[in-house]
Amino acid sequence: MPLKAKLILLSLLPLLLVTASTSWIAVYQAKTLGDKEIEIFRSGLIQSKESALKDSVDLAFDAISHVYNDPSLDERTAKEAVKAIISKLRYGSDGYFFVYQHDGTNLVHPIMPELQGRNLLHIQDQNGDFLIVELLKQARSGGGFHQYLWQKPSTGETVPKLSYAAWLDKWDWMIGTGLYIEDVTKEVANLQSAINNNIETTFFSLIVIVVITVAVIVVITLAVNMHEHRLADKSLKELAHKTVMFQEDEKKHLARELHDGINQLLVSSKCHLELLGHKLEDQAQRQYLSQSQQSLMMAINEVRHISHNLRPSALDDIGLEAAMNTLLQDFQSHSGLTVDASFDTQKGKLKSEIATTLYRVAQESLTNIEKHSQATNVTVILQQLGNMLQLIIRDDGVGFDVGSTLRKTGIGLRNMRERVEFIGGDFELDSEPGFGTEITVLLHLEGIAYG
Repeated sequence: MPLKAKLILLSLLPLLLVTASTSWIAVYQAKTLGDKEIEIFRSGLIQSKESALKDSVDLAFDAISHVYNDPSLDERTAKEAVKAIISKLRYGSDGYFFVYQHDGTNLVHPIMPELQGRNLLHIQDQNGDFLIVELLKQARSGGGFHQYLWQKPSTGETVPKLSYAAWLDKWDWMIGTGLYIEDVTKEVANLQSAINNNIETTFFSLIVIVVITVAVIVVITLAVNMHEHRLADKSLKELAHKTVMFQEDEKKHLARELHDGINQLLVSSKCHLELLGHKLEDQAQRQYLSQSQQSLMMAINEVRHISHNLRPSALDDIGLEAAMNTLLQDFQSHSGLTVDASFDTQKGKLKSEIATTLYRVAQESLTNIEKHSQATNVTVILQQLGNMLQLIIRDDGVGFDVGSTLRKTGIGLRNMRERVEFIGGDFELDSEPGFGTEITVLLHLEGIAYG
């Protein structure tokens, strides 16, 4: 795994774990609190309904008390009077009262009069609840509540209903009433939906915050990594450039030692041999001495050649143009290619680093032309354009695909580009198969070129 990916993973993993744990706890607690809130809300609504029902039944008992407790009335007359009063009592749009005997026979039902006189102990709602049995049980126990499903008169729908029943001890009657509580279900459902929406909003808010945080961390990590990468790349380039310049200094020193030291000793030895040759009379000895002088001359030329290849002395002594002229003459002599050179620069000596870079670019380019281009003509232009110095090296060879070459074997080309860019110049390489190659180096001279 790349180091950059490891850094991002190490940064994000703890955050994601903590966020996932916190989110789960927050959502769980919100859901738990929401369920408790819903239960409290539902209980409050049911309690208010129960209180209203009990009050309604108490009012009904108050309405019949003057008849129920009148000793002057016979029981039959009193019962008929009570039934008449109960059947006329109303409240709200669907509020009415019902009366049952202890055996489950209906005595009063103003909304469904067809039920009067029928035993309804067997009646069940859609859930299988024996509602009359339960209401009688609650009434006998001192009054109580019961929920079941019943048809709502105003709409004809079967909805949840909450009823309260009380007991008339003297006659063993149950008197009750009920409220339809589908509104409670709707309000609870609305509250449940609101709580769920709040939980979803909280959850998505956490997700958005996590996504934004992750994106910020990734961006910061990539930025830091890129910054560090650039610093490391810059340091490596500086180190490579210093290494190259150190090598150039070493080549310069070694070239000087070869030219001024070993080469001078060899020349001095040749002079002494020539003096010795004038004094020898033996022809055989003179022949051996002549062969020694030839070998010594070959060594002198080889030392000069090595010294020049290491670093031409003209580059340091009389400037870049002279060194380039020598380089092009040597190239033309051993390659057999036609070289067209044009130099147009101002007077003055370029700084050693600039001159060395341009010379090495030209040297590497000519080497590549000789090895790969199959060219017949080479053009080298070194010219000053205002405060810009331009070097152009062009050939009419076979050319190549720049992208694929750089990916495979373009080390020399990359080295040229890096050397030029390090001193603040621009390096351009233009080539196509069959159309030759052109290398352009452009340098800004202000403050860096002339020493």
